[in-house]
Amino acid sequence: MQNKWLNMGSRRQQQDAPKGDNNGSSLGRSLSPADADSPAPSSGVDADAMRTTPRGDLLPLEDIYRSAGIVAPRLGYSITKVVEMLNSDHLRGLTDEVKRASVLMALNAAGIPLGDILQDAAQRQSAVASYESDQRKKFEEYWARRAEENSLLQAEMERVTRQYVERMNRNLNEVSQEKDAFQKWQVAMQEEVQQISAAVSLCAQPAAFDAPSDQPSPSAGKSLAVKSA
Repeated sequence: MQNKWLNMGSRRQQQDAPKGDNNGSSLGRSLSPADADSPAPSSGVDADAMRTTPRGDLLPLEDIYRSAGIVAPRLGYSITKVVEMLNSDHLRGLTDEVKRASVLMALNAAGIPLGDILQDAAQRQSAVASYESDQRKKFEEYWARRAEENSLLQAEMERVTRQYVERMNRNLNEVSQEKDAFQKWQVAMQEEVQQISAAVSLCAQPAAFDAPSDQPSPSAGKSLAVKSA
């Protein structure tokens, strides 16, 4: 882990030296504030606390070293300079012994004691480890807050979902009851209409009564004829 941080520091010196502060500050600004567009938490969540508590700083290595009081070494020879030398094209592909001899030769030629380089390395490793531990604590606290918020939101969502499901079921039951009532009403109305229609048909038929006649019936004439004979 420490070597990785040192390598990152050397690459930043090589590539981002003119604009290192800009990159570092933009990274800090992009990660420091909490999300402004996060979903509104339920009533059980403190929305202001969730939005205003920062995650962490995530400063670039140079800012970490500066905040730890590590100043530029004499003649610019620091452990990061040694890392840069070891990663240069001149030493690439050589054995570790050759690389070590080359670095010691360069330090000796510049009048830089090896102890100063090792002390600088220890200070930088300590600063990075301390800063990383502090930032990890901040981020873990932030992640825990977000997890708690998600749990509360999940519970709130389930509660609201249950309410809507119950409301939908009530609506379905009411519709079913009203359909049954309407069908029963239709049957009663149809029976009433049929009874009325039957009564109207019966009353509208012509009467079948026998009308009186003045002429004698054929049987009466026959009887009279027998008597006269």
